[in-house]
Amino acid sequence: MTTDKPQLMETKVPVVEVTSSNMKEVWPSLVHSIKYSSFISLDLELSGLGDRRHLMRKQYNSSSIQRNLQRSVDDRYTAIVDAAKTRSVLALGVSCWRVTQDEPEPQYYIQTYNILTLCRENFTVEPDALQFLVDHGFDFNKQYKDGIEYTPSTEDMIIFKEKKSTEPLRDVFAMILTAKCPVVTHNGLIDLAFLYQAFYAPLPANMSIFVADLQDMFKSGILDTKCLAEYLIREHATYLEYLFRKSVKRMEEAVSEGKQKVNLSFSEHKAIKTHVNHIECFAKKSASGKELCENYAVSTVLCSVYNYVQHGFPLHRLVIY
Repeated sequence: MTTDKPQLMETKVPVVEVTSSNMKEVWPSLVHSIKYSSFISLDLELSGLGDRRHLMRKQYNSSSIQRNLQRSVDDRYTAIVDAAKTRSVLALGVSCWRVTQDEPEPQYYIQTYNILTLCRENFTVEPDALQFLVDHGFDFNKQYKDGIEYTPSTEDMIIFKEKKSTEPLRDVFAMILTAKCPVVTHNGLIDLAFLYQAFYAPLPANMSIFVADLQDMFKSGILDTKCLAEYLIREHATYLEYLFRKSVKRMEEAVSEGKQKVNLSFSEHKAIKTHVNHIECFAKKSASGKELCENYAVSTVLCSVYNYVQHGFPLHRLVIY
């Protein structure tokens, strides 16, 4: 007599790779997934971030802490704007989560897309960023051959904008904005700025205008899992690798005790099965001994969100702007 041992969540998840070659074929599935999402998680791969000293600048050495804190925030936003205008989006990860209450516990149905993108304009690349992506399995040959082209936002595009976009990526972003569901990121300020500049409009010079625009664009709210980890769960650390490792450990303990609270189901559309890759979600060793993920964006998006739904937080109901 044998007893089935409880299993951890699938270590490989189906991911639809979207390129210029298959965009038309995948489009109906992508539209359906976004339209019926309870929430959508986003992550970007970028050609660089600029000087990180400016991105993380803090100034508390004055008697007027509040004034210098505001100046620090403004300086950081200025650095983010510069990065978004000079660097490019290399890939857009989109995970569409649909939640049902049919089971005793909520059931999460997930459809994930990895969209390769290619900027038409000249842009800056940073060796460290490219090395990081190569180490995590990013295929630059495929990106340059089959990436979906886009043109970053300019003032002229706003003035002479046609009624209907001729760029698929702008249409994807427009669908996300009209999906009437929360968007989930991890430490997502930079990603949101790049999305705004690449697929929406030129970034405003003032951060207060940018924040007001985000609130108007994402009417159902923006959730940041780093914010949840720091201020709601009170984790000791909030960087993604730590949360990933802790989430995996928590999953293993829950399964071994028969107390797994979250039911995940990774959908596979038969019509686009030829474009589905099964991605290793958990890190594995490379020949050099480094721990690598086959698709860093997909792994981080899935695991950061899982960390909170397993805590019992209904992300489809909780909204943080």
